[in-house]
Amino acid sequence: NKLWRSQQIGAAIGSAGPCGRILVQGEPGWDIIPELKPLPSEIVIDKPGKGSFVGTNLDLILRSRGIQNLILAGVTTDVCVHTTMRNANDMGYECLLLQDCCAATDPKNHDAAISMIHKQGGVFGSVSTSQEFVECMTILFPMAEEN
Repeated sequence: NKLWRSQQIGAAIGSAGPCGRILVQGEPGWDIIPELKPLPSEIVIDKPGKGSFVGTNLDLILRSRGIQNLILAGVTTDVCVHTTMRNANDMGYECLLLQDCCAATDPKNHDAAISMIHKQGGVFGSVSTSQEFVECMTILFPMAEEN
């Protein structure tokens, strides 16, 4: 279980850490950093596990808005991001992972996770870089020229 595993690595859930109690909602270490604070109108999904769909209303939120394509980024590539991507693909979403917007505790794990996505022609999604993504979006949705 999560508590036992966290105790084994010396970072037990609820114990004191450098940013307050570890993995406790309301503590400074739980909060989103100021540079990434969501706007008041933005939805925040508080995921209790490795994937963003289990134990959350993310699927309901996406489907009620007609969203079918997901862009994934975050940590850790090999656990949380991969789990979310695989779950999303199984649920019928088209997934794109931005490899330079993800990281893992070990770079080899990140590389392996990216490699797995490429297998079998993108068995559960696609991979790109943020630069390639922005370039494509700029072509597909050009900004109106200022007069």
